[in-house]
Amino acid sequence: MIRIILVRHGRTAWNLPEGQGQYFRGTTDLPLAAEGVAQAEATARRLAHLRVDAVYASPLQRAARTAAFLAAPHGLDVQTLPGLSSMSYGDWAGLLTTEVAERWPELYAQYRTDPFAVQVPGGDCMAGLRERAVAAVHEVLARHAAGDCLVLVSHEAVCRTLAVTLAGMPNHLYWRIRQGLCNLTAFDYDPATGAFSLVQMNDACHLESSLPRATGDGTRILLIRHGQTAWNEGAGEERFRGRTDLPLDASGRAQARALAGKLKSEPIAALYVSPLLRARQTIEPLAAELGLPIRSHEGLLDINYGDFQGRTHREAAAAYPDLYALWRSAPSGVTFPGGEGLAAVRGRLLALLGELVAAHPGQTVALVGHQVVNKVAVCTLLELGLDAFWRVCQDTCGIDLFQPSGGAWHTLQVNDTCGLP
Repeated sequence: MIRIILVRHGRTAWNLPEGQGQYFRGTTDLPLAAEGVAQAEATARRLAHLRVDAVYASPLQRAARTAAFLAAPHGLDVQTLPGLSSMSYGDWAGLLTTEVAERWPELYAQYRTDPFAVQVPGGDCMAGLRERAVAAVHEVLARHAAGDCLVLVSHEAVCRTLAVTLAGMPNHLYWRIRQGLCNLTAFDYDPATGAFSLVQMNDACHLESSLPRATGDGTRILLIRHGQTAWNEGAGEERFRGRTDLPLDASGRAQARALAGKLKSEPIAALYVSPLLRARQTIEPLAAELGLPIRSHEGLLDINYGDFQGRTHREAAAAYPDLYALWRSAPSGVTFPGGEGLAAVRGRLLALLGELVAAHPGQTVALVGHQVVNKVAVCTLLELGLDAFWRVCQDTCGIDLFQPSGGAWHTLQVNDTCGLP
């Protein structure tokens, strides 16, 4: 695999705080503001422990300077790529979004619903931006080999476009994913298959200790995968866990304690968990910190693997070669012998989300599920389809953050593992 970390540049004078509207910046060559420099420095510290093999950036100074901070700890030079440059906003450049909405009401409304269908007056079209940004990514990938880690520093429009495109989301989700300043969004690229896997999205814990939220008062859902058990990858040979009621191992208990420290300042109103022991043990330290009861809910229960349950992957492949191959290639088509399939998990998960939105309006709710449950949630709310199951990463104790706003689910973070052992 080749790891790609997308980074949006730091703040400029035209990046206004959320809720104040925004200027159309595009190819206007703005410098970093003092806060943007501090953000870039914090991001550099966050990435300093990684082995980074190359840093690429948009030629615009706010991206190139952010990239210079990120490259310095690794002794690297920044390589600029025109394909990572921002969009030319033409007649919109330098205007506030409110001004554009007033002067081009129909075109701006289309831009807010299907941006890839829009040609900006005197500027670029979003479809063209996507074409050159994706081409730039593949140009970079052609220069590197499996095992390399690459950092690409660009702009909001480019980072959103690449996140949507590389993950395989439909166009209309462009506005439903968060891409904050100096956030980290990571993909793994498999040179053998040409496939991209979403590792994490909009991780900005190096800038802000609190988790993000969408505008509006929709129920904020913190979906957490349980901590490590003896049957998880990383603890030994992975087995199909499913309904087997495993406890956390020592690493899992350490993850649970770290999770409590990470979330204890969040305004969490309720805790819901899968009925299985490993989920309850994951949330117990946080429940003690917050003084909240733990509510068990069947909607978070792990998949019923039936005859696969308890087997290693090697054992399952030997016993059911055709079905195992289908599970690895087209998982939506699998119903496990004596068990269930992903569609059943999706049905009870969506029912739970509807229930929680009705029961906790305007509140933050933490849930603890399982790898399958959480992957299904991400695939569903990002509208990827269940066959994208293997292209979405969900690490033990990783956090996904969702919030409905304007009648649709917004994805604020995927697989946040910051600060966890």
